[in-house]
Amino acid sequence: FVTVGAAQGLPARRARQVLFDHAGRQWVAMQGGIYSRADSSAAFRQAWPHGDLSAMALAPDGTLWASDVDSYYRVLPAAPSGEAAAGAVLQGANMYFDRDGNQWLFHAGGLERRNAGSSDAPQQQDLNGGMPQSFFQDREGNVWIGTSAGLNRFRRNRLLTLPLQTIFNHPAIAPLTGGGIWAGDRIGALHALGPEGERRNVLSARISALYRDPDGVLWAGNDEEVWSVDGGRMERYPLPPEASSYEVQALCRAEGGGLWVSVVRAGLYLLKDGRWRRQPAPPLATAAGVADLDLFPTTLTAGADGALWAGYVRNTIARMAGGKTVLYGAEQGLELGQVLTLYRHGTQLWAGGERGVAWFDGQRFNTLHGQRGEAFRGVSGIVRTPQGDLWLFGTEGLSRIGAEQVTLAMRTPGHEVDYERFDAHDGLLGAASQLRPMPSLLLGDDGLLWMATANRINWINPAHIARNPVTPPVMVQDVVIGEQRYSPLPGLQLPQSTSNLRIDYTALSLSVPERVRFRYRLDGVDDDWQDPGARRQAFYTNLDPGQYRFRVMAANEDGVWNPQEAQLAFSIPPTFAETIWFKLVCFIGVAATLALMYRLRLRHVTQQLRTRLEDRADERERIARTLHDTFLQSVQGLMLRVQTLLKRLPPDGDAYQLVEKILNQADQVLAEGRNQVSGLRGVQPHHDDLPHMFSELGQQLREEHAADFALIVTGQQTSLNEEGREHLYHIGREALLNAFRHAGASRIELELGYATDHFTLQVRDDGRGIDEQVLAAGERPGHWGLIGMRERAVKIDAALDLWCRPGMGTVAQVTAPGSAVYQRKPGTLRRWLMREAA
Repeated sequence: FVTVGAAQGLPARRARQVLFDHAGRQWVAMQGGIYSRADSSAAFRQAWPHGDLSAMALAPDGTLWASDVDSYYRVLPAAPSGEAAAGAVLQGANMYFDRDGNQWLFHAGGLERRNAGSSDAPQQQDLNGGMPQSFFQDREGNVWIGTSAGLNRFRRNRLLTLPLQTIFNHPAIAPLTGGGIWAGDRIGALHALGPEGERRNVLSARISALYRDPDGVLWAGNDEEVWSVDGGRMERYPLPPEASSYEVQALCRAEGGGLWVSVVRAGLYLLKDGRWRRQPAPPLATAAGVADLDLFPTTLTAGADGALWAGYVRNTIARMAGGKTVLYGAEQGLELGQVLTLYRHGTQLWAGGERGVAWFDGQRFNTLHGQRGEAFRGVSGIVRTPQGDLWLFGTEGLSRIGAEQVTLAMRTPGHEVDYERFDAHDGLLGAASQLRPMPSLLLGDDGLLWMATANRINWINPAHIARNPVTPPVMVQDVVIGEQRYSPLPGLQLPQSTSNLRIDYTALSLSVPERVRFRYRLDGVDDDWQDPGARRQAFYTNLDPGQYRFRVMAANEDGVWNPQEAQLAFSIPPTFAETIWFKLVCFIGVAATLALMYRLRLRHVTQQLRTRLEDRADERERIARTLHDTFLQSVQGLMLRVQTLLKRLPPDGDAYQLVEKILNQADQVLAEGRNQVSGLRGVQPHHDDLPHMFSELGQQLREEHAADFALIVTGQQTSLNEEGREHLYHIGREALLNAFRHAGASRIELELGYATDHFTLQVRDDGRGIDEQVLAAGERPGHWGLIGMRERAVKIDAALDLWCRPGMGTVAQVTAPGSAVYQRKPGTLRRWLMREAA
């Protein structure tokens, strides 16, 4: 540090402020005066004017200002020639300049703002609290001023209010030729206005409606008369006696000359050649419950073809042309409620009302829908700019819909258009009128949009809308679980059993923080970005233990997104019951329990099956004993007596031959009985190979009956389960016995087919066939072979088919599903359980 003092020309007094201007000159405010030097090698000299000045402020143009408590002076390095004393230029306590060069001058309780490069009068602004004390301009251009009572924020308004001393009472507006607007109300005068304010005052009169016709003539009306202003010439037309004392609602140029005039309660009139002609009320006037208030149009406009379009309060629009009136209502798609405005752009007609906006496609009206359920309610002003943008002024503010969105909506009815909203945050004072005067929005010849509210007139330049290009930094504030807050620190670990939480976040955008939008996602939970709008909290429930990463992004009021997202990584540790070890132990315990239950169940089923098999074997043995001990013994005894009889008969007699035949038949019956007893005793092939079993049986039958037998096997031979093998064998055995004994066949074939999903057994012969009555009934009276075959087929879910081919014998076929007869190889666990159960 180097001390600068008397050696450099400064008095030994208190130093208050040091400042360097654009040329590099150094200025120092000392107690008693201001001193300056051109560079660090020169000596300080007292600046002009002399006196105890402080609070230096450097203007963008290089002018240096300094104050002596309540007055500001221009400061120069030396006194100008020919001037001995300097006077105060501005009154104020502190002076600041923003980045645009605008001057801010503080006063007790308020301030003045002078626009850079403008000669307009300064704008006065009151502040909360007493003397303003501090000034700051943030990175978005907002100016912050601190007072004893708090902070005041100043930001650029997109919607500007006319700087007028006059307070309007529901002003009516109309375009002013060349730019600007006409404005008048019920208590004041007719004003010519521009962005800078009032230009001139034309006349003093009450006004309820204004209209500029295509020829540039201005028409105005009130509750007494209608008049026109064309240059310097004015013509007045008193209202008809029945309409006097009722205000003019709407005006419109008539095709072929004249003026359409809507008068409250009185109805619709045509003013032509100085004469008034009342038009018949539309057909809606004959409906029940229609009051006088419904008989006058709330808005008028001329169609491209010269027809007159009129809107009414009960969701009705009328088209009048050639003495004919066509009404449009709910059946034609109109859902506006009270119709507030009609607007024509080229050949396209638009309508606005209390419930929304619609356009006419030549046959019916189509409702305009906005994103996020926006309905554009209370629209009483519609304008479409040359660029194709659609502007709507309603109860929610001024809405802008881009040209491409308008085109898409008109091509695809029901499409929800994206829109931009301008309201109080943008400087709008008040809302659109909902009755009169209307329209509340119009496009001036200078390209500006003008809006009329209850007592203010606002304007915006649609071609130059102030935008905020600064992206908002975003940050995560904390994580909230119940009443406990956790700071977003790296490696954040939340308590065990945490399943519900809230994450607070925000963005540092100070221009219009109410419009800052967010989107966030929690990796591992959200599949895509979530859109909470302007909400600054994210809620999550039913979270599992694990690692999570929360990410959030923000956009400013103009939709400029910050690509740099804020992130927070956190973890939720599992409880013991949520660890993988606990789950593994539970899985092993459940598996062991199921295995034990299966083992017990298998043992129980095995015991039941063993019992059933034993019962079946006992029953078979009982039947075999009964047959052997009673039936066969009786037959054997009977045959012995017949043989005794045979010995007593002469050998050469007919009776001897007959009895001998009877004995031969009895031998056959006895042999069949022994075969049945052998079957019941289980004396049957015990091979697992079904083809081998049928081969032995076929050879035996061929030797007994002298008929050819052939065994055919197709497919890949597969092992059969015990039940399937038993039933298939008995079905095939019965079919072979029938073929050998009763068919009288010379050749018998048995075919076994092993398919992947089914098994086929077919017995075919070339014998005499089966009687048609037996085939139709499915059984032979007194015989049980066919019935038994069908019963066995049912037990293995098989299908038994019998058919005879004329002159070619009989075919018996059994088709069984593979799942019922094939033996499936058990898995390792099943084999172990079966071994343990055994």
